[in-house]
Amino acid sequence: MFCREQVAGFRSRANELERAGVKLVFIGNGTATMAKDFQDFMELGDVPVWTDPKRQTYRHLGFKRGWLSVLDGAALKYSLRALANGFRQGRTQGDPIQQGGVLVVKRGGEVVYGYASAVAGDHPPIDDVVAQALKAARA
Repeated sequence: MFCREQVAGFRSRANELERAGVKLVFIGNGTATMAKDFQDFMELGDVPVWTDPKRQTYRHLGFKRGWLSVLDGAALKYSLRALANGFRQGRTQGDPIQQGGVLVVKRGGEVVYGYASAVAGDHPPIDDVVAQALKAARA
């Protein structure tokens, strides 16, 4: 439900980002088939959904993993937010206790913005991420 919620937020700004030359990429940790199913379900068109089933990217970036990040009280609050916004939990695909994050990476590989989710459902404000991406695209 949280992945769906966050991806929907970025999808709603995809045209604006594309016009600025920003490329969206989503990374999950399920199988390649799961990634394709998610791409289709979320109606992402040609926005790529990559997958890292061994979670090497997540470890490299220091993203949290564990049951405490799922069972935290803040995660319950975020669940209520997602449900109120119409997002429901589907069949879990990938590692259910792996938390994600958001990066803005400039051409050449420099990370100019990073956000690691503290608990399930902890997302940075989309407006903040978009502002950083647009700034990086202009630089």
